[in-house]
Order: sequence, then structure tokens, then C-alpha cells
Amino acid sequence: MSKPRNPKIHNVRFYKPKPNAVYCMALQPQGNKLAVSRADASVEIWNLTHCAFIERTIASSTENFSIEGLAWCDDRLFSVGLHGLLIEYDLMKLDLKSRSVVTGEAAFCLDVNKEKTQIAIGTEQGYLNIFQITEDEVLFEKFLDKQEGRILCLKFDNSGEFIVSGSMDAIRIWSVKTNQALHKMIPGRAEHNKPTIVWCLAITQDFTVISGDSRGILTVWDGKVGAQLESYQSHRADILSLCLSEDENSLYCAGIDPNVVNYVRIEVKDGAHKWVRSIQRKIHDHDVRALVLNGNKLYSSGVDGYLTCSYHPPKTLLKYPPILQNPCVTICAKGRYVMLRYPKLIEIWSLGEIGSDRDKHTGLYNVEKAPRKLVALQKVVTDDEGVEKHEGIICSTISDDGTLILYSTRLGVRLLKLDCGESTPKLVPIETDGLGVSPCVSAKFTKNNRLILAPNSGGLQVVAISSCNAVLMQNINTETEIEDMIVLLAVSDSAQFLVGGDVRGNIAVWTLKNDQYVFHCKLPKYKLSPTAIAIQPNSANLVVAFNNNNIIEYDMNRRELTKFSRSLAKNLPKQLTSRVSPIRNITFDSRVKDVIILHDDDSVLVVDKEKTTTNRESKVRKIDGESKEQFAVRCIKKFKHLVHLSWISDDEMVAVEVNPLSLIEQLPPCLVQNTFGRK
Repeated sequence: MSKPRNPKIHNVRFYKPKPNAVYCMALQPQGNKLAVSRADASVEIWNLTHCAFIERTIASSTENFSIEGLAWCDDRLFSVGLHGLLIEYDLMKLDLKSRSVVTGEAAFCLDVNKEKTQIAIGTEQGYLNIFQITEDEVLFEKFLDKQEGRILCLKFDNSGEFIVSGSMDAIRIWSVKTNQALHKMIPGRAEHNKPTIVWCLAITQDFTVISGDSRGILTVWDGKVGAQLESYQSHRADILSLCLSEDENSLYCAGIDPNVVNYVRIEVKDGAHKWVRSIQRKIHDHDVRALVLNGNKLYSSGVDGYLTCSYHPPKTLLKYPPILQNPCVTICAKGRYVMLRYPKLIEIWSLGEIGSDRDKHTGLYNVEKAPRKLVALQKVVTDDEGVEKHEGIICSTISDDGTLILYSTRLGVRLLKLDCGESTPKLVPIETDGLGVSPCVSAKFTKNNRLILAPNSGGLQVVAISSCNAVLMQNINTETEIEDMIVLLAVSDSAQFLVGGDVRGNIAVWTLKNDQYVFHCKLPKYKLSPTAIAIQPNSANLVVAFNNNNIIEYDMNRRELTKFSRSLAKNLPKQLTSRVSPIRNITFDSRVKDVIILHDDDSVLVVDKEKTTTNRESKVRKIDGESKEQFAVRCIKKFKHLVHLSWISDDEMVAVEVNPLSLIEQLPPCLVQNTFGRK
């Protein structure tokens, strides 16, 4: 059999998401989860186990338009913002769970005490609010004595009896019991007429207070007596964030001057300790607004939108681009359209047409017809003041022939029919009253234009669509098979098999009988989270990728792992295990049935189930002469920020890529610094 030639690839580079700045981050060490809030008030929950990936996203809304502070209380997530509300999130429904009004208008910071019983909130008018945390709600308890000026940062001490707050020209230590300030510490000014703003705080177990301010100075205070101990000119501009290690012997700080500086605590003499400047990391070019330490791994982010992980040893730097949770791109092969999802916008483009002529030098095909943007969709709502605002989009999808479009916001789903018969595309709304108003966390069209919905209330819905309305055909109860919300959906080409998976490793299969889906089987539960699933065309093989980049192949007819999958588990290729980015998508080559194509952020991995190679990792020949055989994996590194890769015909593929330069071009100017006599 002759080897099939390389396919033609449509390199889609008109997907240009805006790099939304990261405002704050909060770590949940028990679950190894990181909550990240961005400038558009969306919240991403990152799973940091093995390859970090976004496991769920709470889209922005007109009700929660600002996030200035984030905090975990066990597995509950809270935020405050300029709207003056304390908000708790429902991480199962990806929505707001409760709202509590804060005294003092806009809120800038919050913290949870060690016992997880109280939340402290700092506000614009100088009120320090205390809320009590119960099992199912938060209750306002009291506020402390009013201070002059806004409270920009605060921290509970280890006992929970005291709170340290930072504001303009002052750091105060409060007694939670008496509601009064015990000490007021003045950081000083760099210029007489320019107040010093205390941006960030940290507290050790012995009540040592560490502050970072607008002068770029890191100051160490004795919280018991309210006296200054040490002071360091750490940065050339504002220190916006600092974090302490778990043993409290190391701290990192950064800000408008983006250099991440490390200080370590050493013993000098007679049991006395001192903070000494250690290493400096040049990771970001723009403002760093948030720092979090998870073990020896430092997570940092800010204006550039990149989530960065750095650690030593070995010296490692990982950068995760500001791209939405997968899937944010949908390809309809029959209609030759591509749907691009942005935080508050959906674009649908028609792909270009390729000519038969090919450039002799570059190998590129001539484009006879350029790609064209057909429609752009937004959910516009009017607030109480009559101002039009855009709702955040949770999920979106398009049918294979490109005639049906669905997207969901927290207000519900919207179903549209797209008509591109004439020069100007037309959108016709389709009634969805019979589906209810529940938002959907994921959705998928089948080849026969049935619609599979995963509402945030749980379960699955099968919808039949006519020219004017949508009819609910079936409600699938998933309580016994799925523990969390369904974030991954796959449907076979014949619509015989329906597969759903959650972030806890539960993957269930339903099969079609008498026009109804019935439970078929459940895959063995893996210890990690799945990041991508796909069903191989013209077969019953399901391929699942996990966040350690292990893959399994499951035969849904036989209800067991395939021979290839069992062999692969015994000796995983290094090309898979050494990857630092999670697998975003899985596709197959219709011309070669034994090939699986995977891709992550910058590479395409081609796994051949019929070819094996010898493991040559060991440089010294073993005495017994034995060598392990591995499945052949070809790694293609020609992309940067590859978002999606799939087929539209037997010899054409679509690769959607975000150019890093397009992200940098949209960033504001950074701090100008002199380097070796030059700016």
C-alpha cells in the first residue's frame, strides 16, 4: 500500500483573542486548584496536577462585572469587586451562588481566617467588614471602626484574632474582638506631595508583617509592637503582589517593575533573623499583578495575560497563553466554516479556496478565494441605568453543514439558523421555549442535526430541530454515571454512540435504541482528568487523553480497552510523557485507520498503532541485550499556540493558530527601564 501524501493545511491565523489581564489569583492547595480572575471579570479554575489546564470557566456577566479579590474557603470560592458585593460561586453550575451587600461601597480585598469561619473585606469608604461562614451561606457579622481612606489589602493573622490592613500612608493592625485599631504604622513617602500606597501584605506565624508599596520598597514590621524592622528598595516601581513560602523562609515580590525578586530568611546571630535578597527572575515584560507559590512552583501573571510557572531545580519556565478553555474553535467540514469563540463574541468565517498551483520555493498553495467573515454574534443586555452591555459566552457550537448555530450565556441558550445562500448571510432565530432557560456548559450537533445539550443543572438533553422551533426529545439522567458537570462531549458519525465526561475522570457511553439513548457502559475511572475525547470514524473506538498526556483507546462494542491501549500503558513513549502542555484535541486520518493525531499548544503528535521503535534512551548497552519497544510517535513542532487541528476532507486539514505577536501588539506599554545605558 502506498504511503498517503501530506494533506493540504488551511493555516487560520485570523483568530486574535484579546489578552485579558489577570487581576488576582487564589490557590486551593488541597485540590491543587488555582482560581484566576481576568480583566473582563471571568474566572478560570486551573487544575495544576501534571500538565496545568483550565478545567472550568465562569463567564463574565453584567451582574458581576468586576473582580478585585479572590479567596478559597475549602472548596468554596468567593470574590469581591467594585460593585460592592461579596459573591460566592457555584462551581458545578458555573454561575453565581449567592450575593451579599458589603458596607462601604466598592470592595478591593478579602481574606479568610485559618479556621475557615470568617471572611474579612476591605472597602472604598474604609469599612472593614466581617462575614460569618456557615455550611451553606455567608452572614454579615459586623464591621470594625471606620478608618480614613480606602482599604486596598488585608490579611488575617495565624490566630484569626487580628487583621492587618494596608491603605494610603498607613498599615493598621486591628483587633477582631474589640473592633478597634491597635497600631498604625507609617511607611513614609518618597516625595512630600505623593502619598505611599500599600498594595500587598503577608503575615508570618510570629506576627511579622511584610508589606509592598508604591515606592517599590519591601518593608518588614513587628506586628506585636507596630515597629519597623527592615526595609529594602526592592523594585523601581510599585510592588503589587508578594507571596510567602509554606515554611515562611522565602518570599517573592513583583509589580509594575515586572522583575520577580526572591528574599530568603536567614539566621544572623543569637537567634536573630534577617531577610536577604536572593535570586531575581525576568519572566514578564509587563506589570505582574498576582503571585502564588504551590510547593516550589511559582505561578505569576498580570497585564500580559500569560499564566507562568517557574521553579528550580531544574531551572524551568512554562508559559500558558491567554486562550479560552477548550473547545473555543468548532469546524464544520461539510459547510467549510470555522466558528471562533471569544469571551463575549462569536465569529463565523468561511474558509478560503485553494488552487491547484503550488509555489516551487515555499511549497504553499495559491489561495483563489480568501476567507470571509460571515457573522459576528453577541448577547446584548441593558442594565438598570439603560446602558447596553455584553454577556459572557459559556459555550458555542455549529452543525456540520453550517446551517445551525447555538451559543449559551448565563441567561440561557440561543439557537439560530444561518442562511448563506445570498451574498449577505441571514440569521433566523429558532424558538427554544420548550428547552427551558438553563444555560449549557457544553453542546454538540450530530451529523443528522440533532442537538446534544449539557445543561448546568445536570444531565443531558437530546433536541430535534425543525425550521422554526426546537423540540426536546429526551432527558438523560446522568447522576449514577457522572459526578460533576459534563465538560467533554462526543458523538459518533452515525449518532449511535454518545459519550460524556467530567473533570473527575468519569466517562460514560450511551447508545441509541429505538430513537432513545440508553446507558451502555462506563469507562474505567482514571485517577486524572480527561482533556480531550474523540470517536474514530467508522469504528467504535473511543480515544481519551488525560492531563498527564496519557491516552487510552476503548472499544465501546466490546466494552474493554483495546490491545493497543493495554500495550501502550506498559511502555509509554517519551514523546507523550515529556510534554508540558495538555492535549487539546484528537483527530484521525481517514486514509490510515491505525493513526491517531493529537496536538497541544505547540506540537502535533502522530501515533502509529502498527509501527514500533526501539527505546534508545539508555546509552549503555545492557548485559542481557534486551530493549523495550515503543509505539512510533512522530512529533511535528511547527506551530505556536495551536488552538485546533482537524480534517475537513480526505486531503485537507484546518489548523487554527494564535500568533504570539498578535497578543503582544494588543498590550499597553510596559515600564521603561534603562538596560546597560539604553532604554
